[in-house]
Amino acid sequence: MFEILENDIIAPNVHRMVVKAPRIAAARKPGQFVIVHCEDGAERIPLTIADENQEDGSITLIIQAIGGGTKKIVDTPVGDFIKNIAGPLGKATEIENFGKVVCIGGGVGTAVLFPLAKALAKAGNELTSIVGGRAESFIILRDELAEFSKEVLITTEDGSLGQKGFVTQPLAEILEDENRRPDAIYAIGPVPMMAAICEQTRPYGVKTIVSLNPIMVDGTGMCGGCRVTVNNEVKFACVDGPEFNGHLVDFKELSSRQRHYIDNQHDRHKCRAAKKKGGLTIKQRMAIPRTTMPEQNAQERATNFLEVNQGLSEEIAVREAQRCLMCKTRPCVAGCPVGVRIPEYLHQVAEGYFAEAAQILREDNALPATTGRVCPQEKQCEAVCVRGKKGDAVALGWLERFVADWAAKNLKPEKPTITPNGKAVAVVGSGPGGLTAAGELA
Repeated sequence: MFEILENDIIAPNVHRMVVKAPRIAAARKPGQFVIVHCEDGAERIPLTIADENQEDGSITLIIQAIGGGTKKIVDTPVGDFIKNIAGPLGKATEIENFGKVVCIGGGVGTAVLFPLAKALAKAGNELTSIVGGRAESFIILRDELAEFSKEVLITTEDGSLGQKGFVTQPLAEILEDENRRPDAIYAIGPVPMMAAICEQTRPYGVKTIVSLNPIMVDGTGMCGGCRVTVNNEVKFACVDGPEFNGHLVDFKELSSRQRHYIDNQHDRHKCRAAKKKGGLTIKQRMAIPRTTMPEQNAQERATNFLEVNQGLSEEIAVREAQRCLMCKTRPCVAGCPVGVRIPEYLHQVAEGYFAEAAQILREDNALPATTGRVCPQEKQCEAVCVRGKKGDAVALGWLERFVADWAAKNLKPEKPTITPNGKAVAVVGSGPGGLTAAGELA
């Protein structure tokens, strides 16, 4: 049994967990990973060891909660235990003093990159780190990387932090400058990103190392699920890797094998697929039927005090949000007592951007998880929904509840800055009105 010492959210759906594992901490080397088995019957999840502390015998894991297995792990509270952790597994990174090194992390791949970058800096290399993500909230470990990097360059797809675009853009500038051109590059992130970087560096002859993350089951080379082709030879990422010379990897085959398992993976892919559906026509939106709320069956709910309505899944929420016609007149906003910008946050849900949806929702509603459950939407916002004139209105209350519950589970609350004014106020009543008043007055 392995005790959870810390469990913090560092980005949407991304947790930093510190786990008591003294033997693994003592033996671990940069680049190695562990297989985490949370409980009997759970998946075996491979996770890179982001850091270790040999003094207290702990290892640090950074986990993106995207499927049932990883969600079970991050739901384990501090003080509780994970049943099994096997490791360290895989080959350690070959660390040497190359001279100038560029370390590139995309999304949660930055967590895998971090221990390698730290070891490369310790070996005397001059590091430039490039970190990319969809938006500012998805950029992780930039401060930690800055501690041993000469410079840290940030790119975001929406331009909310650093350079707008992808990690390949600042890399191109570095490669073109002979004074900045590195002697080695380490790139870790989504397969398309790593493939693009390898093609970008190939003409310059710069050594480019990638860390591959194919489907993996046992982590010891027996199942063959993680096989990849490197230099026309079959390799197993769990025992021969996970790091390889990127110029020798068959990325086309790797991408094909990854796609083979999409239908068996969790709704991460379904939510990402929502982006492709963002341009639905009015006719297509009108063809989507209103969803139904999953409920406990009568026999189960007769024996407990849990909510009857169980809430929408990510996939169902995306589909329901896509029913919104994005009306120019926006009658739903006028029908909301607090004027929530409903079309704006529904658009984000339909695109799979739940963190952005939560931010919009909270601008006008301090208690969305409560109002999503108790407000009479059928007499307010849903009553004036254009969809309701020729069918069923968009399930605005259920979507409000979904966004609020998702945010509570996946986002770290921001503590507001409060300047005392010396006045005291008493609020009588603990309903939504009283709680909102207390929050605003505070």
